[in-house]
Amino acid sequence: MPRATLALSLALALPLIAQTAWAADDDPWKKPGWEPITEQERQPASIDETAESAVDVHEHNGIRYLTGGLGTGERAWLKQHGSSYPVALQFSKGQRGAFVSSVDVNIRATDGETRFEATTDGPMIYIDLPPGRYSVTTRYQGHDRDFTLQVPTSGQTSHSVNFP
Repeated sequence: MPRATLALSLALALPLIAQTAWAADDDPWKKPGWEPITEQERQPASIDETAESAVDVHEHNGIRYLTGGLGTGERAWLKQHGSSYPVALQFSKGQRGAFVSSVDVNIRATDGETRFEATTDGPMIYIDLPPGRYSVTTRYQGHDRDFTLQVPTSGQTSHSVNFP
């Protein structure tokens, strides 16, 4: 008789346990920080958007860089024109990876000397750093992310940084 009672209890409890486990991952749009993308963001950039989205080339300590990516056209333009830069960094926050801007970027050589500093104008930055090994510190709203970057002699290295 105890086995029958146990079996009945499990049979009744299993759907409740499964429903609770399902609910934890169900409805991600109800979680804090979730940001839906707009219908416009779902569309690829048009040729006109891409052409008019050119961003300025900036320079710090003799190192050229591009930063931006706030709209679909600007992101497309940056991806196309940033491909010739040896370093590509992209910044986001939260579980959904919402793009962020105004990220402080500090890049130091192995001797500890700062080689590059900038604040991003969007979620992307492409940097024309010379080949070598660098220590990178990025900061967004008081949160730091540190990592090492190896810049190749040819090609591109990319790194995605996610903040809380």
